[in-house]
Amino acid sequence: MNYKRKIIGENIGFSTVTDEKFNTCHLNIRLITELSDDTAAANAIAMGCLVYSNSRLKTLKEMSEQLSSLYGASVSSSVSKRGDLQIAGFSASWICNRFALENEDIDGKMFEIIGDCLFRPNIADGGFESEAFRINRKELLDRIDAELNDKRSYTITQASKIAFAGEPAENPESGTRASAEAVTPRSAYEAYLKLLESAQIEIFFVAPAENSNVEKLFSDSFSQIKRVSRDYPFRSVSPVKPQPENVSEEIDVRQCKIALTFKSDSDDSEALTLLSAIYGGTPVSKLFANVRERLSLCYYCACRYNKSKNVIMVDCGVEKNNIGKASEEILRQLDEIRQGNIAEAEIQSALLALENSCISVGDTPYSYVSWYFERFCCGEIKTPSEYFESLRGVTKDRLIKAAASLKLDSTYHMLNKETAQ
Repeated sequence: MNYKRKIIGENIGFSTVTDEKFNTCHLNIRLITELSDDTAAANAIAMGCLVYSNSRLKTLKEMSEQLSSLYGASVSSSVSKRGDLQIAGFSASWICNRFALENEDIDGKMFEIIGDCLFRPNIADGGFESEAFRINRKELLDRIDAELNDKRSYTITQASKIAFAGEPAENPESGTRASAEAVTPRSAYEAYLKLLESAQIEIFFVAPAENSNVEKLFSDSFSQIKRVSRDYPFRSVSPVKPQPENVSEEIDVRQCKIALTFKSDSDDSEALTLLSAIYGGTPVSKLFANVRERLSLCYYCACRYNKSKNVIMVDCGVEKNNIGKASEEILRQLDEIRQGNIAEAEIQSALLALENSCISVGDTPYSYVSWYFERFCCGEIKTPSEYFESLRGVTKDRLIKAAASLKLDSTYHMLNKETAQ
């Protein structure tokens, strides 16, 4: 495997990962901008329109038929958030030329499709073509409306709104229903043009061999665009509230849920990563072993570490009458770590889980993209093995200090309407 990155335009990074074991090519473009409710929905709809059709393949049927003829090639879009940033994504995958049965130039045809989608989209009357826009806005509205169906995801979203109130990170990655309803074909297209002009852009190409035509496609295309971009901060530590905020919401659910958000001012991300795994990131973590298994206080209890905001969030599915006991035990298990009550077996189990995660990088082309984008955001390029060695170097004292840095910021309760007080 060989990784390279270079700058090919105004704040445009181009990375290649060459790995001979693959028989496909994977291209991923990430347009990075500040997360705002004013633009999040428009950006999300715009990205969907890009892969629905383009100036040459003017309908979804034409697009699908063309991709199918290229041995099942694909294009897709995405939007996600990382801290205070929204990341609009475009991806394409296809088989390498050497596997074409009749020596077709699959690469060349895919570069043409990609170029048309990104730089020559299907535009009518100054905006995205009406059918592509209508379908993509409806799909976004449906996803927003369906959010409540996934109660655990909804809990995390609500807890984030409380924890990051007043910060860009409080906003949903794809905007709200109100903001999505306000988007028009023209405003979605204008939002996309602004992304091309101002977003920080990272492009990744993963393939079994290098292909200079990929870099040329983007360097030539972006050279025609007047860009004024800036570096966006991938890490924006969220200040802890003077007093923990507690918010409860009554919903028609059978299983109540709680989410506790802890904020840290520590710069030791490796220690916080390992701490999160020991605390609640594995099936043998303190939260799982004690809150769920030993005391049977919940259906699940786990935590996740948000590097961008320097936050550890614990979420738990629980019966109403166990909310208080479960919350107390969650806090007590963190105190156990603060007091140094960490068994060597717990550390080794957490390291094993993290090692397995590192080892899996490279199993798929997209795993390379995720890995090197994450390392780029962290400001330090390391291979998975190099990063794991840094985790292995975390001492017990560093874990204790990391745990001591965590302060409870806020708690969200999803309560059953029938049992809510």
